[in-house]
Amino acid sequence: MRLYISADIEGISGVVNQCHVSAEGQDYFRARTLMTNEVNAAIEGAIEAGVKEVVVNDSHGPMTNILIENLHPAASLITGTPKRLGMMEGIQSDFDSVMFIGYHARMNQPGVLSHSYHGRVITNISINGMEVGEFAFNAFLAGHYHVPVMLVSGDNILAEEVKAVNDQIETVVVKYAQSRYAARSIQPCIVHGRIKDAVKQIIQREDLLKPCRIEGPVSLEVTFIHSGMAEVASIMPGTEMTAPNKVLYQAKDIQEAYLARAAMTYMAGSIL
Repeated sequence: MRLYISADIEGISGVVNQCHVSAEGQDYFRARTLMTNEVNAAIEGAIEAGVKEVVVNDSHGPMTNILIENLHPAASLITGTPKRLGMMEGIQSDFDSVMFIGYHARMNQPGVLSHSYHGRVITNISINGMEVGEFAFNAFLAGHYHVPVMLVSGDNILAEEVKAVNDQIETVVVKYAQSRYAARSIQPCIVHGRIKDAVKQIIQREDLLKPCRIEGPVSLEVTFIHSGMAEVASIMPGTEMTAPNKVLYQAKDIQEAYLARAAMTYMAGSIL
């Protein structure tokens, strides 16, 4: 069995504000350690359940956060940017399952550090009229390759978001949002045990899980912080401005929509 893990940092226990998630933050190195340890808990559970190969994709910011020297030796690590598929770089149909560790709620939800790919650029993303954040869009991309998402960890608001998309996905709540920049976090040593146990249990019923699929063409609409960003994004061929700060793209499938979102984000972010 081959397992793919996409790991973010905002949904890690103890991580609550910019000092944890930015390289300039005074607690950034601590957060990197916390992130690495939560990923290790998932890997340990997977290996004990019989998984033969684990690929971890570092999916936060510059994507150089996980401390490879402290990562479980059973896993290989994808780091750095740019990556064509970003948070899902390396996903292929030969993986048996996907897990998202340290994920967060989408923009405009009351979760800790909630955002959608780039908080200073994007305020909303919809696919075929459905509002999505990183979890859902990434899960649908995995589904494009017929790979199911087995488990997601993060705060309680994210857990609600996950269940609304697919209630068969296992969720591990590592903290409870008190506000955008505050949380009641569960002790890391307890979180690690819960993640490890959840991974071992969900792998036992892996055959029952279904991929999150969107069949056929995808209507992608991205809402930007302001009109200038939308104007820059609309330079991309195939786009249409539907409002001063909204850009629409009609994609042939979810993978093309995913790439279009990434391209528009890079373009719009160029005028920050």
